[in-house]
Amino acid sequence: MTSIPPSSTHGVADVVERVAPSVAALRTRRLGTSTAFAWRSGVLVTSAAAVGHAPRVQLVLPGGEAVVGTVRGTDPGTDLAVVALEGGGPAVAERRLDPAPRTGDFVFAVGRDAAGLVHASFGHVGASGGAWRSWRGGQLDRLVRLDGGLYPGLMGAPVADAQGQVIGLASAALSRHHGVVVPAATIDRIVDVLLAHGRVQRGHLGIAAQPVALSPAMRAAADVDSDTGLLVAGVGEDSPAARAGLLVGDVLVAVGGRAVPSLEALRDLLGADQIGSRLRVVLLRGGARSEATVEVGEQRWEPRC
Repeated sequence: MTSIPPSSTHGVADVVERVAPSVAALRTRRLGTSTAFAWRSGVLVTSAAAVGHAPRVQLVLPGGEAVVGTVRGTDPGTDLAVVALEGGGPAVAERRLDPAPRTGDFVFAVGRDAAGLVHASFGHVGASGGAWRSWRGGQLDRLVRLDGGLYPGLMGAPVADAQGQVIGLASAALSRHHGVVVPAATIDRIVDVLLAHGRVQRGHLGIAAQPVALSPAMRAAADVDSDTGLLVAGVGEDSPAARAGLLVGDVLVAVGGRAVPSLEALRDLLGADQIGSRLRVVLLRGGARSEATVEVGEQRWEPRC
């Protein structure tokens, strides 16, 4: 994120102070110090990438006290983790659900370091758009991309608008070159699931794949109208795809009776309701049509379809 534009300096310290009471430092062996903030009473949210597989994390609260929080669940797909604290914890952040942030809006992130010191980073919304799916398969309610990366310690930090209302959580795990804001609506939805189940269920086949153009001969052989299929570039060991006999070099053209011209289309087919179901897969192998039946598994951490 960048420096504050001159036109936005008035009152900035005041709005930072509005957000700071909700913010705690989070210390793990994985990434050192990151940030968490209170979403509900006794419930903090942070970056799943910062937490990793840790069952507990150390927190430094606004008053300087060090406490241990219990990780109630993580979702790498949206880069969210939920940490529970006994006794209530920091003040709950004031949030903004609507209207949606616009490209160019002034925003800032607030973090806390291991010594309890508050620090902030200021910038703008670099891009804003509709709902999208992350490379890990998580569905986010809105694209809110920052105009740069995140400074150390701001993973999991609250991102707020010019009035000090939190619009989401800062993530560096969902984009290679820019910080991304996980929107407040997404946080609310995923927190409910993580508190109830500890994880977000998503189906998968256990393959790495990429779109490939289908020639007229390939379309005729597969008896499909789609111009694109999915070339299998990798098959996970003991994955649903491996057990079904799928091979590297196969071209998937339909799964469960629906065309799969893109990874997005395949991921849309593999919702939680499909886990354990058996789907018919139509594919091309060596230019000839073939079929297989695959039982949809549950995706854990690997970014495969």
